Amino acid sequence: MRSLGLVVCCLATAASGWLNSNVERKLDLSNAIVRSTTTVTAFNNEEATDEYLFVVPESNVTRIAKLSVKVDKQEIPITETSRKGGNVYYTAKLKTKIANKASVTLKLRRSMVNSLRPFPPVVKQGESQFVDYNDNVYFLSPYATGKQTTTAKLASGTVESYSKVPPPVIQRGDTIVFGEYKEVEPMKQGPLRVHFMNNKPFMKAVTLRRVIEVSMWGNLAVEEWYAIENHGAKLKGTFSRLDYKRPGHSAPSSFTSLHAHLPQAATDIYFRDDIGNISTSTVGHADRSSKTREVIFTQRFPLFGGWKTRFYFGYNLPLEHALTHNGAENKLTVPFASPVKDLWVDDMVVEVILPEGVPVPEVKVGGKVITDFDVEYRSTYLDYSGRTVIVLKDSTLASPERSEELQVTFKFGTKDLLWEPIYLMVAFMTLFSSIIFFSRVLG
Repeated sequence: MRSLGLVVCCLATAASGWLNSNVERKLDLSNAIVRSTTTVTAFNNEEATDEYLFVVPESNVTRIAKLSVKVDKQEIPITETSRKGGNVYYTAKLKTKIANKASVTLKLRRSMVNSLRPFPPVVKQGESQFVDYNDNVYFLSPYATGKQTTTAKLASGTVESYSKVPPPVIQRGDTIVFGEYKEVEPMKQGPLRVHFMNNKPFMKAVTLRRVIEVSMWGNLAVEEWYAIENHGAKLKGTFSRLDYKRPGHSAPSSFTSLHAHLPQAATDIYFRDDIGNISTSTVGHADRSSKTREVIFTQRFPLFGGWKTRFYFGYNLPLEHALTHNGAENKLTVPFASPVKDLWVDDMVVEVILPEGVPVPEVKVGGKVITDFDVEYRSTYLDYSGRTVIVLKDSTLASPERSEELQVTFKFGTKDLLWEPIYLMVAFMTLFSSIIFFSRVLG
């Protein structure tokens, strides 16, 4: 009866449309990438509708790596509706219309980069890294909210300070619970600040170039070029290798290894930088459930805050694991983003090199048709017009959030595959015939 009275009370204050009868927000601050999951139980206060409006501060939009809404575990489409008052309004399109006085449960997921600020911004080699996180303690919504709580999961239980207003706010180890707050007005804001220890790697790829080359003779070659930066607190003073090797004196906020999940059938894996081959990588056992294998790439030196490095790795994959065909129509399916775990990417370029003579293909990312891509032609061995290359560009990505599949559908038949062997046969026959002819004439 108490919750029913709360709903009725909030219905009286709601401007129109929906009422958020219950909101449970979970913030994962245990890594460099901030992940939030908000479960909203929305009550329809007016006529049947299939649209739900939610809001993101405009200052956060450029830092969003992934934004999605699910109903009954199925993702629904969202579109930007308007921008006003420093906020961006999005519309989530429900599968069916929700009748008057009926409810629906939505799950909003958001992953953000550059949201944790190292504070202090510089640390000594053996010191831990502390970060500062600021947010709205309330769920920003154009609708009134009956009750809500926000639970923040931290990287550690070492907390320097956190906002205690508005109460109640309770810390339990590495978890802080804000609320429960009742009868929250539309678009209400309040401070949420946490200053805590977070020594997780702040890995950022300033640039990433992925090259995927298709050979219709049965091989898929993948090569990825990275320019990596530690985006955490910068190193104060000089680096001491001796102190770094001493037990208990290592740099907790630095990192030396990157964990990637490559296809289970990947072979000929290599890891190189500007100097040459790096032999300190480890290939783990295949995970049959996810059809991947973990590869640990260990660099030559630890990467401290503000330090940068460049490297590339690659592998071969039997084409049957990535390509299906129906007659002359072929469909290539590969991961779109980086396989490196907990990495965010500022700018990414994906190049898919198709066989020679392939017309402009159809490209999909996450099931959505993409038309904004460049087409180039690149000549390799035995080419006369150059291979078709599609070039896609994207920015502000995070792994594994952007786990969509890249699908490229193109036409290439068996007869197209025979052109190059025919060229070779004609070339050799011409060469040998010329030799025979001139040897007889001049002999």
